[in-house]
Amino acid sequence: MKQVSENVDGRNSRWQRHRAKRRIELITAARDAVATHGAGISMEEIATACGTSKSVFYRYFKDKSGVQAAVGEYFVSRMRTRMVAAAHEADSFAATVHALVKEYLKSVEASADVYRFVVTAPADGDSAIEQFLDSVCQLLMDQHIRHRGEQAMPEALLQCWAASTVGMVRGAGEAWLALPDTEDKPDRPAMSQLITDWAVQGLRPDTYTTLSADETSAQTTPQES
Repeated sequence: MKQVSENVDGRNSRWQRHRAKRRIELITAARDAVATHGAGISMEEIATACGTSKSVFYRYFKDKSGVQAAVGEYFVSRMRTRMVAAAHEADSFAATVHALVKEYLKSVEASADVYRFVVTAPADGDSAIEQFLDSVCQLLMDQHIRHRGEQAMPEALLQCWAASTVGMVRGAGEAWLALPDTEDKPDRPAMSQLITDWAVQGLRPDTYTTLSADETSAQTTPQES
C-alpha cells in the first residue's frame, strides 16, 4: 500500500508542476498577445495569437477576468520587485520617491497596453492592482521611517500621506499615458521629475518648472523640516 501511495503522490506532484508551468506559459503568451494586439483584445484573439483555444485558457482561468487578474499579478509582481530594489538604492527619502515614480512610469510606458488590459479588469477589492497599490503604500511608509528614524511622521498621518501619494502618482501616470504625443506632452524623465516634485513639495499646478536632481534631493516634506 505504501508503494502505491508513493506512486500516486508522485504522479500528483508531477501533474501539479505541469499545470503550474503551463499556467505561466499561458500567462506570458497572453501578455505578449496583448502587447502586440492592444488592450481591447478578445479572448478568441488571445487564444488564436497563442496558438491554442479558449477552452484551454478556461481550464486554467475561469473567464477573461481571470486572465486579466493573472496577467496583472504577473505584471505588477515584477514591477514591485524593481521598485523595491530602486527604493533601497536611494540615499534620501526624496530620492526614494523619485526612484519609485521613475520605475512606475518606465513600466507602464514600456507595457502600456498590458497595463491598460490589467487595470480595465472588473473591479475586485482584492485584485492584483489593489494589492500592488497597498504594497507600494507600505513601501513608502517603510522608506520614510528608514530615512527619518525618530523624526518620522506619526503612523496614522504617514498612512494617509502614503495613500494620497500613491493615488496621485497613479492618477498622474495614467493621465500622462493617455495624452496624445504632442509637443506639450512631457517626456518620461520630465514627467517623473514633475510627479516627484508634486509628491515631495506639494501640488503646484500653476508652474511647469521642475527642479534639478540635486535640488530635488535637497528638498524635504513639510514633516521633515
